[in-house]
Parts: sequence; C-alpha cells; structure tokens
Amino acid sequence: MLIPFMQKGIHIEGFDISEEMLKVCKEKAEKLDLNPIVSQEKIEEFKREKKYDFIMIPVGSFSLLSDSLVNISLQNLRNCLGENGKLLLTIVKSNNETEEIPDWIETNRKVLNNELIVEYRKVHYDEENKILSIKLKYQLFNNEKINKTEIMDFPIRLYDLEEFKNILISNGFKQVSIHEIKNGYGEGNSLHVFECVI
Repeated sequence: MLIPFMQKGIHIEGFDISEEMLKVCKEKAEKLDLNPIVSQEKIEEFKREKKYDFIMIPVGSFSLLSDSLVNISLQNLRNCLGENGKLLLTIVKSNNETEEIPDWIETNRKVLNNELIVEYRKVHYDEENKILSIKLKYQLFNNEKINKTEIMDFPIRLYDLEEFKNILISNGFKQVSIHEIKNGYGEGNSLHVFECVI
C-alpha cells in the first residue's frame, strides 16, 4: 500500500507488526529506487511526537485486533493526528451469511521451485463474541512427502456499522462518516470506509 503513494510523490511512513511484510516492502521499493520509512510496531503501542495529517489503516487490518486492544489503539492513532487530521480505516462487517467450515478443505495449490504448496482452510464463527476464526494450513510437499506444515490463525472481529461508529466516537473522534464502496471486497461484497476527524 505504501509504494503506490511514494511513486506519486506523497511523503508517507508506515509500520507493521510483521518483519516479513516490512522486508517485502523494502525489497519492492528498492527495485523502484524508493526508500520507504517503515518500522516494526504493534498498533496498540504506536506513539509519535510528530503529528500526521492523515493516517490510513489497510483494508480489514483493524478487525484483527482483539476487543482489549481496540480502545488503546484508537486513542494512540487519534493522539498522532494533527489539527484537522483524518483517520481512514475499514472493518470487517458482520452479516447473516457466515459459512462454517468445520473440517480442513483445500483452497489453493501452487508449485514453486519444484515444490508443491497446498493451502487448507477451516472457518468457525463465535456468534456471542462476533469472532470469525479463520485457520489456514500450508503444507509443503517434496516428492509427494510433507516437508513442512504451518498453521496460521486469523481471529477476525466482525462489527455492525453503528457499533463501530459508536466505538470511534467514544474514543474522541468527533466527526465520523461512513462511505460504502460497492464491490470493494469483490463482486457483490461492499466495503465500508470510516473517515474520522478529531
């Protein structure tokens, strides 16, 4: 997300919790003769003396935060905004069509460097806590034998639009607008962007 802005001459900084994602960003930028200002940080620990005009959180990333980290993260972001600064973020919206996948199903396979990588998925929805738990399992095969297995867990907090708007207001954002982007998540799946001003 950072690189397209840099290519347009926009001064931008970024952070991510993942060292691997930062490495990929730096490598891509280097190929384009760009030098990104990025750091490894957790959003709940993000603090700066510097004030920003605009802070943007990538699509859906905020929904990966547990409820216990939401308020402190929003307060940190708000405290980093300058006068008339804006925060732009999306959440994963709750709906009535959450499909449970109780057993591993294959969702993708790819051959890379003569090795086969197979992706599997499981999905469970905890309705009481509004947590959509997506588990991904990656298996690396060499000569039809499993060489490596990696499992990743993505607990995604689903929100109702008004619920999240109220959370933003309770954390000091005075003006909150919700913009719908039709087909933002693909055909038939709208994306809702929250534009927040302190």
